[in-house]
Amino acid sequence: MTSPSIEPLQLFETSPGNWSLMLTDQHFGKVASIFEQVEGFEGSGYDWASVAYAVVGRDAPHLEGRFGTDPEAGMFVAYGSDNGALGELGALLAKAYSDAEYLGGLVAISELD
Repeated sequence: MTSPSIEPLQLFETSPGNWSLMLTDQHFGKVASIFEQVEGFEGSGYDWASVAYAVVGRDAPHLEGRFGTDPEAGMFVAYGSDNGALGELGALLAKAYSDAEYLGGLVAISELD
């Protein structure tokens, strides 16, 4: 079985046993209009962190508490020692990135940070 693609996100080991999942602002523009349909959202790294928690709450509750986030305006980062959890989160966020309807549903239930 092959791992699902997480593009345009990147998962990499930052130090032995510690992992980061990242989405940079060069990719934000493609989906900004979906975020902007909900008041207060613009598609920043903070908004992607809200989407990450929304997708966990709705579609993957088994991932709750298995990663942290450290977003900035121009970058979304999730981190932790659980490579599998971050990979699964990456696959879910990649699906959201490539599926406007799925992303729109997640933005609609996300809480502004």
